[in-house]
Amino acid sequence: MPGRFSIRDSLPQYTEEECADALFAAKWPDGFRCPRCAHSRPYEVSSRGRRLFECRSCSHQTSLTAGTVLEGTRTPLTKWFQAMYLMQYGISAVLLAEIIYVTYKTAWLINHKLRHAVGERDRVIPLEGSLQLLGEYYGYDYHRYFSDRLAHGELKPQPIVVGASLDETGDIVHLKMKAVDGPEGNAAPGSGDSEDEEAIELFVQKHTSAGVAPGQWEVLERSHRGRKAPHHAWREVVRWLAWTFGGIGPKHLQAYLNEFCFRRVRGSSMLAELIDCCGTTDTITYRGLVGARSGIRPIRWTFRRPARSKRYVG
Repeated sequence: MPGRFSIRDSLPQYTEEECADALFAAKWPDGFRCPRCAHSRPYEVSSRGRRLFECRSCSHQTSLTAGTVLEGTRTPLTKWFQAMYLMQYGISAVLLAEIIYVTYKTAWLINHKLRHAVGERDRVIPLEGSLQLLGEYYGYDYHRYFSDRLAHGELKPQPIVVGASLDETGDIVHLKMKAVDGPEGNAAPGSGDSEDEEAIELFVQKHTSAGVAPGQWEVLERSHRGRKAPHHAWREVVRWLAWTFGGIGPKHLQAYLNEFCFRRVRGSSMLAELIDCCGTTDTITYRGLVGARSGIRPIRWTFRRPARSKRYVG
């Protein structure tokens, strides 16, 4: 991966107008449509520095970021678009924060919202054509951040199914990696070979086109030295997760797998497709990403200030 200074030197210097125009085209590719009545002609108004579109038919107002991954953001569009550009490098939130001059929390949230947009797009595009499938395990034993949890038996290798659509030359044209026990997988009971076979069957049912016939896919053997395209892709993602992040825990593993698959096959069209994903995907909140805090009970604010005593002077 290029050094941080070379990345910063090559970072595009977008303007707010350029970013707004690109987001507008992604959100409304056929021109403005009112989200309430679908009318096509708006007024452009400004309120507290925000650019709003008011429908000429029903007077409903909507912002450029409403209904997109960027909804509710206070970060300038230029920084969002720079983050989209930098996703092609697969950088961490620490490095992203340093390059675009935001806090770590903001960089982490931007990265995960972009991964959310990529994951939502991946849900609706199934694998098609000639397929190769591989059952693997993502281990935590060599990741420094998880040593304590491994010692207490809290973490176990995570089963992963890798699926790839191939062209006539054997190159990957579409790639999916799904954690079997994750939100986009299907946990398979049992152990050993029977578990692998069932996980792959469930993967085929959920993530491949209905027109794919049983004879159109090949199940590969798990091998550290395998030479098939899914073997190479699996080694690449494990190396990326280890070198860039020091390993990823099971909670967000699927989001990182989605990002890798997206970058792996999009190539030069990645930025344009990522902008399109962001313009057509509803946002996800910080609480939705991290989940409810466990072990913490909400405080019921029952304290009331005592009423002042009234003294009457006769």
